Amino acid sequence: MRSVVRIAALLIVLGVLLAMAATAYAQDGCCGSDPCVGVSTTGPCPDDLEKSKECLQTTPPYYVVINRNVECTNRTGTGCAPFILKHPEVTDCAASRVDVQAELCKDELLGKVPAGQTAVLYEMCCGGSAGWKFRIRLLDNAGNCPIDPNNEDWVAGLPPGTGINLPAPVIVGGLALLGVAFLGVGIVVRRRTR
Repeated sequence: MRSVVRIAALLIVLGVLLAMAATAYAQDGCCGSDPCVGVSTTGPCPDDLEKSKECLQTTPPYYVVINRNVECTNRTGTGCAPFILKHPEVTDCAASRVDVQAELCKDELLGKVPAGQTAVLYEMCCGGSAGWKFRIRLLDNAGNCPIDPNNEDWVAGLPPGTGINLPAPVIVGGLALLGVAFLGVGIVVRRRTR
């Protein structure tokens, strides 16, 4: 009887941990009313950049994801909340014809850089099974953002300041779920061996 009470108590504790983790994950993020918070795709490019511990929260540099199913240009453009352009048809980053200058730089970023200076704009793209890729653009005061002639090629991975990490609630929730699963298997095995 004591073992049943202990197992029940442990299941309750693990259930509470799982519920707390799920609630914290749902409430985590910096922009609750932002339609792009929590936007992600299946496959190799999850993009909950808001939940990263290492993402930059200030600009410059600026960040833009070019091939998603939604468009969000009313964001800060930081590594935590990058601009998002709606071009889900782009699957080959190198063959992309997205005009970042016309769609973003001339509107949202006009005048954001002091006259005579440039700022880095990281253009990010999900390259399908190849994962994330990025290239560098140079933004000026007039809203021009040509590709950096010294960095024209797409680079595999994410640019600095965007590192996507699993947040602590997901890790805690996963461990709690794993614990519940192991306890359930243990109870079934124990009943069958009696």
